[in-house]
This record gives sequence, C-alpha cells and structure tokens, in this order.
Amino acid sequence: MHKLLRKPSPAIVIACLALFVAGTGTSIAATHYLITSTKQIKPTVLAKLKGNKGPRGLTGAAGAAGAAGATHVVTRGASGAVTNTYSYTTASCAAGEVATGGGVNWAYSGGSSLNVKVVASNPVSNSSGVPYAWFGEIYNYGYDLVRADVYVICASP
Repeated sequence: MHKLLRKPSPAIVIACLALFVAGTGTSIAATHYLITSTKQIKPTVLAKLKGNKGPRGLTGAAGAAGAAGATHVVTRGASGAVTNTYSYTTASCAAGEVATGGGVNWAYSGGSSLNVKVVASNPVSNSSGVPYAWFGEIYNYGYDLVRADVYVICASP
C-alpha cells in the first residue's frame, strides 16, 4: 500500500524560500564585498588605523660580539656489519668538531627480496649535550644481505 505524500504547507514553502534567499544573499555579499588588499580601503581610514608616528627613540647600546661561525665543514662516514636483518653503526666527528646533521642509507647484495626500513637516524651527544656523532640503524625484512651506511656532517671553527 502506497502512502501519498501530502502537499507542503504554505509555511514550509515560505520558510524554504527564505532560507534559500538568505544563503544566496550571503554568498553574493561575501564575493562582492570581500576586501582582499589595503588598496580597497580609503587612505584616510588606513591613516586612522595606523595612528600618528611618534618621535624616534634613542639608539641603544651595541651588543657583545657573537661567537665565530664554522669555517670548516666536512662529511664523515662509517659502515655497519653486513647482515640479513639488522645493521647499525655510528659515524663520529673528529676532536674539536660538532655534528650538525647526518643520515643513514643502505647497500645490499642484490636480488629481488629487498625490503629495508630505517629504524633509527639520530645525533649522539656527549654529557654536555653537544652532538659529536650520528647513529643509524636499518632493518631488512627481505632475505638479501644489507649494510647500514651512516654519515655525519661535522663543523669546526
């Protein structure tokens, strides 16, 4: 048995029409009256928003000289053991150098079962919190032999 839908009441028709008109008017106003740059604002209004410029203040005292920057940057590397699962190693900077970055890559024996993921790649710091090396570790989900190749970017004055 089919139930027939009743005709909407005049109040529902007027409410839907009002909703449609209100939504359309808002979208027209948003696209037509949208301010996208200060060129659309009257200069006198902008001047009032910015306010008047005050007198220039006194020049402050000069600050202390900063530390000298790095003048020598070098990349150093290390290779981990060749295995069929985990391979890891640490690439270290020379004495007097600071590690500024690094990373890990891998080399493999070839074949079709290579599925290697980097599981760690992070700086190594001394007890004072100064980084001096980079640690990298890989895990092989396949069957081929792989080796972690880790590099560190070292800088010194």
